Amino acid sequence: MIIMTSIWHFALAVPDLEEAMEQVGEAFKVSWRPIHRAETVLRDEHGQEHQVECVFTFSEGGPPSIEMWQAVPGTPLATPGDTWLHHIGYWVDDLPAESDRLGGLGWPCFMNAHSVAIHRGPGGLMLEPCDVNRDRPFLRDLYPPGSALHGPPDNNDPKHYRIGADYHQPVD
Repeated sequence: MIIMTSIWHFALAVPDLEEAMEQVGEAFKVSWRPIHRAETVLRDEHGQEHQVECVFTFSEGGPPSIEMWQAVPGTPLATPGDTWLHHIGYWVDDLPAESDRLGGLGWPCFMNAHSVAIHRGPGGLMLEPCDVNRDRPFLRDLYPPGSALHGPPDNNDPKHYRIGADYHQPVD
């Protein structure tokens, strides 16, 4: 069962990451975690693979947190139409079951990669069920209190964030 308190981030795909960090940071009075860079392969809703380099960050504090990345035109990481809002992320303990549940409700998978699935529903609203058992060391403070991975963020871990065989590294 999904409960509202499991929402932990709102994701924005922006045309200029540094400019948007300044604008959104001022509006919400938030500061930002280190910027990271990741190379990975994403599959879109048509099964087409996209090799992408994603440059991203999360706001400090929360949950909820604001995830923000430099939009990658022509891929599932593009700015979605006339808005920057890309998706809402929430914690689940069984990602395959939740992905199947959303599909059964008529929310087809818009994008997926190893241990990531984003589903599109009515009005273009996209949801990202996030596996609470998948470690994201630099985001541990955003895990649900009492969960196995909740704790202080670890920005010293050289892996920082992992999707499949790709390791997300901080930008120098």
